[in-house]
Amino acid sequence: MSIVISVFIIIAAAAYVAAPFVRGDAAPEPARSSAGKPDRQRLERQKSDAYAAIKEAEFDYRMGKLSDSGFDAMREKYAAQALDVIATLESASVPPSRALAEARRTVRIKYCPMCGHTVPPRANFCPACGRSLNEAVA
Repeated sequence: MSIVISVFIIIAAAAYVAAPFVRGDAAPEPARSSAGKPDRQRLERQKSDAYAAIKEAEFDYRMGKLSDSGFDAMREKYAAQALDVIATLESASVPPSRALAEARRTVRIKYCPMCGHTVPPRANFCPACGRSLNEAVA
């Protein structure tokens, strides 16, 4: 009985290990979010992976591990991947959310940090002491 169980476990483990080789994965389609737009994080990761592969190929070429033709082929392959991902990212650019738009608004100061005088809206300088309010925000 223990021999049958052992054989079954060995066959299951072998099938699990061999599954990726038998399945024959095709090039994966870009991941899509629930709205049907490409998953930005995954595309950014693919872009950085392509850049890293180009850097690795350049390093191998400088170390003498790649021939001229091999380096050119690898660089062309990964550059094409990076360009495809960049094009997808640019075509799927999402308008900034409301929180990002609010964060980009300029900060208005109600009181001068130097003298404490009340500052009118849209003033660039304190009317009492003359200090630049743009420097105070930064």
